[in-house]
Parts: sequence; structure tokens; C-alpha cells
Amino acid sequence: MRVGILSDVHANLPALEAVLAALDANGRPGVIWVTGDTVGYGPDPSEVLALLRERGALLIQGNHDLAVATGQGLEWFHERAAIAVRMHSQWLSAEERDHLASLPLTRCTEGFTLCHGSLRDPLWEYVSTTPVAAASLALAPTPHACNGHTHVPAFFVEGDKGLEAHRPAIGTTYSLAQRCVLNPGSVGQPRDGDARAAYAVMDTTAATVTFQRVAYPVAETQRRIRARALPEMFAERLSLGL
Repeated sequence: MRVGILSDVHANLPALEAVLAALDANGRPGVIWVTGDTVGYGPDPSEVLALLRERGALLIQGNHDLAVATGQGLEWFHERAAIAVRMHSQWLSAEERDHLASLPLTRCTEGFTLCHGSLRDPLWEYVSTTPVAAASLALAPTPHACNGHTHVPAFFVEGDKGLEAHRPAIGTTYSLAQRCVLNPGSVGQPRDGDARAAYAVMDTTAATVTFQRVAYPVAETQRRIRARALPEMFAERLSLGL
């Protein structure tokens, strides 16, 4: 089975549509995982939620999802992020907010434990170093773990001396024979200097994962951000992948 692995869509509908089209070009995946922060920052939170629900995606709760749904953790956001959270909360229906509030912090499926941050702190901790990745994986009841939150693709693989960090090459297929922690990067707001939407594709039969990027109409998302009067920063950074 093919699994589309997504994270940090952040209400960027054109980016999500481009990723889904790229996934479907090779045959619609059997399932789609989204490891948190479906909303926040971007212009189309309701439309993104509707599309993912239509596709039957398995969603994990991220810190922006919880803040939009309930206001919890809002004090940890910088001013402009908090403005977007409050705007999204106003735009979404009570049903949509309840849906976000009900999302699980972790979930085990297909040999992976999914979360947004880390398994030590599913909402807030960034898995950006090997020690943090190792600490998170140690808590997984499955061979592998998958997270988002950093907006940067990452792949930590167990070797002779423990986990080893790899910067995944786009289009390269990696074996899942060893324990690992992976992050597909961000669909809607990449922060690794590449403006293209990031995602990953797992083949459960072959036990492999491939990291991918796809271009999307950044200018259209920027136009929508400005039309909805969100902070300008969220439009500008999309062109830079930062």
C-alpha cells in the first residue's frame, strides 16, 4: 500500500492540491497521514479541512490546531502567529473547531507512531537533532516514528552507534529496514530554503519511503493571504521557503 505522508499544511489550499495531484499521478494512495498543523498561518483553513476529510486523511493534532480550536497554548505564539490563530478560530465553524479539538496527539499505524512534535512532547518539542530524535523514538511502541513541526524534511536511521541523521534527497527512496524517525517537511510553509511543497510517500509492501517536492502557485496563496488581511509576513516568506 502507498501512504502519503504530509505535515504542516497550514491552511495553504493550493499547496495541498498540488501535493494531492502529485500523489494521485502515480495512483491514489491507500491512505494519507497528516502529522499536525493543518490550520494556522494560511488563508483557507476550512477548505483544507474539507478536502482532507473528503480524502479520508488521518489527522494528528498540532499546536496550531489546538490553539485555533480552544485557545490553549496561545501565549506561546509570537504576535503575528497569534493573530492568525484568532482569525482562523473566527472563520471556522463550531463543528470544525470541535473536530480539531478531538484530534489525537499520537497514533500508531503501519509500524509508525505518529505525532506532531515529539513523543516526549507531542505538541511543542522540535525533533531537529539526533539526541531528541533518539529520545522520541525510545518512547515509540512501534519500530518507527513520524513527526512534523520543524517544517524541514528529516530522516534519522538506526545504525551501529544509534540513530544517525540524514538530510533526505528529493526523489531518493530509502529503506525502512532499520528503526527510524522521519519528517516529511511542510506542505504549506517550508522552512528549508525550498519554496516547493514537501511530502513523503511510503510503500508498506516494499518497506521504503521517498521524500518528494512539488511546485505550486505560490502567488495565488499570497494573493489569498492578502485578501483575507492576514499578516503580510505569511505571504512574503512563502516565496523564500523560510
